[in-house]
Amino acid sequence: MAVLERAGQTLSSPVDNVTSRAIDLIEAAYDLRRSDADWLAQLVETAEPILDHGLGLFGFGFIRPAPGGGGADAVVRYMHTRSLPADFPERFDSARRLISPELIEAAVPPGYAGTWTQLLDGHPEVAQAFLEKLGYSDLLGILAVDPNGVGVHMSAPLPRVTRLSKRSQERWQMLGAHIASAYRLRLALSERGAHTQIGATGLPHDAEAVFDVNGFRVVDAVGPAKEASVASLLRQASRVVDRARGELREADPREALETWKALVNGRWSLVDWFDSDGRRFFLAIPNPPDLRDPRGLTEQERQVVTYVLLGETNKLIAYRIGLSPGRVSVLLKSAMHKLGVNTRTQIVRKLGPLGVSKPADDAESVS
Repeated sequence: MAVLERAGQTLSSPVDNVTSRAIDLIEAAYDLRRSDADWLAQLVETAEPILDHGLGLFGFGFIRPAPGGGGADAVVRYMHTRSLPADFPERFDSARRLISPELIEAAVPPGYAGTWTQLLDGHPEVAQAFLEKLGYSDLLGILAVDPNGVGVHMSAPLPRVTRLSKRSQERWQMLGAHIASAYRLRLALSERGAHTQIGATGLPHDAEAVFDVNGFRVVDAVGPAKEASVASLLRQASRVVDRARGELREADPREALETWKALVNGRWSLVDWFDSDGRRFFLAIPNPPDLRDPRGLTEQERQVVTYVLLGETNKLIAYRIGLSPGRVSVLLKSAMHKLGVNTRTQIVRKLGPLGVSKPADDAESVS
């Protein structure tokens, strides 16, 4: 039952069994009605029953420097704390400077979920110095970071040094996938000026389809969503999300978490929207992750390769972009063929950070 353990001791977590609290957190992530600071505060408060083990918790938005960024530190945009000492932000800022940006880049995958001692297992002296500066034995954390380095971090102090099981890490990563996707959507809408108004598509929040939740009838659609096959795909995905938030929420929250994927077909996020009469609708809003090279691949192949470069499994990639694991495997094989490689390791060796090709004389020779 327990997921956090060391030397036979256990520390239970609601995510081990998966409760409806996990669905609460995903819903909070996709709330577009709040400002960024209020949204983060609500996210941390909603995560409290899951993350907090009696010592409080905190979260912040941040921007990571680009890979090979010359030793620049991540920029922390804002922080929200719950039940932590008043001086915790200063202590954390001092502690994080003990970990070099180069070590963060090498040791901390953007989609990581786990404890800090587990994360820095190969650098115990750094982990010890960091945690001593904070005044805690360990931290349980979620990194919800987009491939472009923009994301959210949430952590909770732990009373002892602990480790997460692989199964529990996977579930935390699922929650992190939603948070990263939702944060990317918020930032994109703000940049386009479509956060609270009708966007360029003529639909709320730059959506491409609007569904009435009563029967999931397409109320309006533009672009690809006007095609019958796409509308059918989005309608089915809307039903899955509605079921996860409804009957499965209490009956089988684990299935609800696993079936509510972070994107639909690598392109759309599904979010609530209420009209002036208070009627609820689903919006299908374009929200693909920001991708860089390599060129010559389809968009979905590039998505798969990008997350392979970030060290993620086919199962988690499928969850992030809303495809089946089998489809991800097919896309990966196709991308490998185009790139002239045979293994994941060769992909990483051939491509630079986040898919930027290495110079020819530095590229791996593949027969």
